[in-house]
Amino acid sequence: MIILPVIFTLLTLYIATNIKRIKTWWLERRRRIELAEKIPGPKALPIFGNSLSFMGTSGDIRKKLNEESAIAFKNNDPLRRYWIGDVLLIHGLSSEATKIIYDSTSEISKGRSYNFFSLWLGDGLLISDGDKWKGRRRLLTPTFHFNMLKRYFEAYNNESRLMVQRFEKFAKSGEEVEIFNIVKRMALDIICDTAMGVKINAIDEPNNPYLLAVEKYAKLGVIHFRSVFYKIPIIYYLFGDGFERDKTLSILKSFTQSIIKRKTLEFENNNGELHDNTFLSNLLQLKQENKWTDEDIREEVETFMFAGHDTTSSLVSFLWWALACHQDIQEKVYEEICDVFGEEERDVLPEDLPKLNYTDMVIKETLRRYSIVPYFNRAINNEIEVCGYVIPKGANFVFPLQHTNYNPKVFPDPYKFDPDRFLPENVAKRNAYDFTPFSAGPRNCIGQKFALNETKTMLIWILRRYKLTTKRNEDYVQSVPDIIQKPTTGIPIILVKRNIEML
Repeated sequence: MIILPVIFTLLTLYIATNIKRIKTWWLERRRRIELAEKIPGPKALPIFGNSLSFMGTSGDIRKKLNEESAIAFKNNDPLRRYWIGDVLLIHGLSSEATKIIYDSTSEISKGRSYNFFSLWLGDGLLISDGDKWKGRRRLLTPTFHFNMLKRYFEAYNNESRLMVQRFEKFAKSGEEVEIFNIVKRMALDIICDTAMGVKINAIDEPNNPYLLAVEKYAKLGVIHFRSVFYKIPIIYYLFGDGFERDKTLSILKSFTQSIIKRKTLEFENNNGELHDNTFLSNLLQLKQENKWTDEDIREEVETFMFAGHDTTSSLVSFLWWALACHQDIQEKVYEEICDVFGEEERDVLPEDLPKLNYTDMVIKETLRRYSIVPYFNRAINNEIEVCGYVIPKGANFVFPLQHTNYNPKVFPDPYKFDPDRFLPENVAKRNAYDFTPFSAGPRNCIGQKFALNETKTMLIWILRRYKLTTKRNEDYVQSVPDIIQKPTTGIPIILVKRNIEML
């Protein structure tokens, strides 16, 4: 019986000592609700908000959000409002709305959906904000300068050459090969070789523990975000995936630490000097100059290991699938490649890529049709007016590419794969913010050129030697919009050796 008076006394003391903070929280919450009610959106329930409507599989949720977005497109609503528990989500569904947030120099903080990933990526460039983000962006930008990117083509070519050699056995047998997992391992090898200066040969590990852990952690993140009660730690551990999350985190961090350890040992054995100019070598140099700590290095290595392989592997895989399903488009890409390279199977050079205009259009259509990064997110730190509505402080602004890429008023017949959407005359008809696969504004993707160069190089190598085909329908491949769009069915391709014999 003595417990209740103690609890009451502690609660009273807490309220008394935090009365100002509680009052501020209450006033901000009330203001947030008042402004949110003026923004179009489905009816929300107390406590749960709209979360009960978004239960089920990721496919179920995507279908529901597609329906909600279709309402907004029909009504020309620039915004759509949702509540997940006490979390306010504002979807920007017009280029006029998204431009305001993209271009803002104050609203650059990542939203709450990234909180789960901060346990893994820390304050790396993907998640950090404020002065920390600005400082790191400034220090890391030279790593992706044109002159630095040219250095990576040797690794692109080496890994791609190895890839087509490994595919020879599948071409000879005529059997179907699931290429997504192969491309994932290859992309991991490339990011480790180019950015970290370390070879790991993941291509030889079908069940690479790091890649399995990345996939697991992304799924846990989606489940955690969708649950109102999993935000409470004790509930997450008792009834959710708290222990599984910690185990997965340990695998991810151990792998990255092993990469850093190998490079640090090489750095020390060379008396604090490395001349490979890799991303990780530059970070170790910053540490030697007392500008960065071990934790700073870990955060950025985690971030670039993840972002450097996950996005690219999905883009490459969906690109190959689209070409396998559309032989006419594949033939046009192949002819363009032959125009540039002739019949010589030489290495791809940086100066080759600008000549591949149609190939570039096909890649852009892949980014649109499959929405490789389905959502971006910003935390709104100050009230901001967007298209006649005031978005309240504390809201999360979402750039839902998963839905805006299918707006029929912007992209007619949106489920058709049509690279001609990106002919110069068609692009000129659209707002520049109608298509933002790598984000836009101050927080655009720092590594987009790296990813596109890698994608094009791999495509050139595979198409010079093989024709991509499939015996399945285009809609066979299904995907799930986790933090990165992933094929749940795999990507089944049949490789046919081309008659032409490359040198």
